[in-house]
Amino acid sequence: MRTGNRVLSDGVCNAYLVDVWTLSAYRRQGIASEMIRSLLKQLSGQHVYLFTDDVPELYTKLGFTQQPVGMGQIVGTWLVNQT
Repeated sequence: MRTGNRVLSDGVCNAYLVDVWTLSAYRRQGIASEMIRSLLKQLSGQHVYLFTDDVPELYTKLGFTQQPVGMGQIVGTWLVNQT
């Protein structure tokens, strides 16, 4: 089964959850919800900011609210690492 997520936390008060995904054949079975609940248990006391533009109804059910403040910048060419 293919699933994925990434969380970056300062270990104090802020954490960032970047995308949660499940392989199409396994969607709508509660897998993503369980992954998120498991991650959130490890982030007690922290503000968790979610970066995504997919299935907002899933995240709303899990307690996330819209927070439209933010900015971004791409440095160089996106998804191309210069080594």
